[in-house]
Amino acid sequence: MSVKKINIADGVEGFYIENNRFNTTLITYNFYLPLNSNNMATNSLLPFLLTSCSEQFSDYIQLNIELLDLYGADISCSVSKCADLFHVKIGINVINNNLALLNDAPVSRAAELVSDLIFAPAVCENSFKDADVKREKRKTIERIEGEINNKKSFARTRLMEEMFGSDPYGKFIYGSVNEVDAITGQQLYSAWQELLSLAYVRIIVVGNEEPKDVFTLANKYFSSVNRSFNPEMLIETKYLPETNTPTDITERFSVTQGKIAMGFTSSVKGSLKEAAALSVFSDIFGGGPYSKLFENVREKQSLCYYCSAASRRTKGFVTVQSGVEEKNAQKTIDAVLKELEDMKNGNFEDSVITASKKAITDSLYGYNDNATAIDIWYSREIGEDISPNEAADIVMKVTREDIINAAKGVKLHTVYRLLPKEAE
Repeated sequence: MSVKKINIADGVEGFYIENNRFNTTLITYNFYLPLNSNNMATNSLLPFLLTSCSEQFSDYIQLNIELLDLYGADISCSVSKCADLFHVKIGINVINNNLALLNDAPVSRAAELVSDLIFAPAVCENSFKDADVKREKRKTIERIEGEINNKKSFARTRLMEEMFGSDPYGKFIYGSVNEVDAITGQQLYSAWQELLSLAYVRIIVVGNEEPKDVFTLANKYFSSVNRSFNPEMLIETKYLPETNTPTDITERFSVTQGKIAMGFTSSVKGSLKEAAALSVFSDIFGGGPYSKLFENVREKQSLCYYCSAASRRTKGFVTVQSGVEEKNAQKTIDAVLKELEDMKNGNFEDSVITASKKAITDSLYGYNDNATAIDIWYSREIGEDISPNEAADIVMKVTREDIINAAKGVKLHTVYRLLPKEAE
């Protein structure tokens, strides 16, 4: 698998990942803007609106007919946080040209379609149409309500809000119901213009032949946009300072199973080359079935229904989540902190290091088996541009001492408890 990087316009780059293992070609437009609490809800709603209709395809029925004519091509979109960047992804997956009918070029047609959705949306007098906005607002509110109903996910969301405070990284990416309800078609139109003019853009194509038409088309569209890209936004990341007085918050809901979410700062952070040890540490700490949290807190002590850890090296923090009975909540927190101290003291076997590295590298090698996973990898690793295989080599070089040093830099910052309501 080879990667070719192409400059398309100011702050717009093309990545062609050649892969002959798939029968389809995946094209994604990835936009990156600085995280901003004030417009996060608007920016989250925007890609779902853009992929539902356009000036040419006025509703999803017409758009779906076009997708069916493209051999059942699939349009997708998503939003996420990439360190201190807000990431919007809009893509299309279509069969390769060599599998199409004679003289047909579905990849070029798919590129035209996704470009049409992005650059020529259904707007009127500097505003998106009310009916389209109302429809997508309803869907977004349903996503927010779904998050509230999933208490495991909700506990992590609340942890992030309390842990990061005014830092927009801690805000729920879809915003609140009230924020979404207040969004107007004019605000979405302004957000769309900012996306095209201010964002860093990475156009990723995963397929079996070089997509010259795709990048030429992108160049044509962006040449008509007044770009004001600031490259500084790609290297600015704010990290949480460690604290000697961790925050402890309890909220009560109508639930039968309590949730514990713990947030830790880390002195090891940044790129994979700088922070690979944090990934191995968090996996040994609370990753697979060989991890200390699984073996000791869940299995041996039976304190919780689940207990796992995850790290975000690009933002410099670690989280632990568990499902508990209320009577075991504090015991679980104490047990997690005891396992962390053991890791700082090097109380873990070399065999666990081997198992963890194998699990991580197997996962990294697995990116090569799926076009969507390859696309996610190259849309997430901003600033590094290393392959999954190169990342696996970096992980394999992590030593016991590196893991212990990473553990020593992990400090408790916030504890969030979601517990059942007390009986009246």
